[in-house]
Amino acid sequence: MFGRLIIFEFEKWLAKPQRKPLVLRGARQVGKTTAVNQFAVKFSQYIYLNLELSADRAPFERFTDMDTLLQSLFFLKNKSLTQKADTLIFIDEIQEHPEAINLLRYFYEQEPKIAVIAAGSMLETLFGKNISFPVGRVEYKVLRPVSFPEFLQAIGETAAL
Repeated sequence: MFGRLIIFEFEKWLAKPQRKPLVLRGARQVGKTTAVNQFAVKFSQYIYLNLELSADRAPFERFTDMDTLLQSLFFLKNKSLTQKADTLIFIDEIQEHPEAINLLRYFYEQEPKIAVIAAGSMLETLFGKNISFPVGRVEYKVLRPVSFPEFLQAIGETAAL
């Protein structure tokens, strides 16, 4: 496994005092999930949700109240609510339940201590479909295929880098 520059972007995002949920966009198979999984080792708790899976999607379908949703997510993944400040929640394939995108605003407004990253390779398909994106309440980053500097680092070409 080689290092990705997006990890540094994640660290800068995490250090922001008014951190918003992060929406990570990118094509399929560019390493979005892998990068977040690598970043997750910084946290004592990691909640990974893949909304392609009905069990992971169910809390978002059933609850719109933030307190109940959080209790459900933490219970589903057997995590402690007392450690919210050192928890990363990663909502993968968020486009599978578009209403979950709008719920990101409530993480920012009601639970700002919880680090939340959402990702999806098909997010662009939701634009123009009456889906409410929480403008001003989330931050966006794009992950592209491996860059040339990442490639040089991966093969150990430090002089060229």
